[in-house]
Amino acid sequence: MFSLRGKTVVLTGATGFFGRYFAEVLAEYGARVVLVDKSIGNLSVLEKELKKKYGKNSAVSYVLDLYDKDQSEKVYLEILDKEKEISVLMNNAFDFGLKTGFNDEVGKLENSTFNQLQSSFESGIYWAVLATKIFGFDMKNRGVGSIINTCSMYATIVPSPDLYEGTDRFNPPGYSMAKAGLLQFTKYSAAFLGPEVRVNAVSPGAFPISDDNSPNAIDENNPVLSRLNKKTLLKRMGHPKDLIGAVVYLASDASSYVTGQNIIIDGGITVT
Repeated sequence: MFSLRGKTVVLTGATGFFGRYFAEVLAEYGARVVLVDKSIGNLSVLEKELKKKYGKNSAVSYVLDLYDKDQSEKVYLEILDKEKEISVLMNNAFDFGLKTGFNDEVGKLENSTFNQLQSSFESGIYWAVLATKIFGFDMKNRGVGSIINTCSMYATIVPSPDLYEGTDRFNPPGYSMAKAGLLQFTKYSAAFLGPEVRVNAVSPGAFPISDDNSPNAIDENNPVLSRLNKKTLLKRMGHPKDLIGAVVYLASDASSYVTGQNIIIDGGITVT
């Protein structure tokens, strides 16, 4: 029921913090994974690792700057032409950087710029819209498919201001706006691509990046994570491995009667 054998999955943001784990588990469960990202070096390494572990047909990679809309459409059509049948699309890419206001004063609400919010919209919503237009309607025409969008707990709740008191850290408003938009697009596309194609979302909670990728890593010098940890019912930060079960579930036939849904994987933060 959870097998992905015979399925070809397009995964954007494949070399990102979550993407590497998604690529691994999709290949592990039998899928051929089409890796899409902008880093040629990281893509090459990931593709080679997957082929070594799961066979030469387990992965193929495409280097793509998703901000280039024309090139994105061209590459997606090329993927369709070469792969013939895409069974699953996972919209996982997002620009976590200065362009979207992360780790820069311009990202704060009082300093927000049009360009910063536009980049949040582009990477947070439009990248998924473009891929869904191309792969989603091809799936619909063939009569079967699944789309998974990576959202966030901040699509449904807002960051608490007290998390950031006394620090220079913050979560830019464009991120919450974009992820909320992506969640609504998930429901919208589930309606318009159904009944042939299922569209769902996974929404991670607090998943900090650590040097050793340990699931409970909380930097003592980062009070934001310590405060988040106290709000989490399971009393630990998330690890990307906590997400992969939901990804396999939504990609496989195990979720054949599930569409338009959002699986929040946050250790219980949002319920409080």
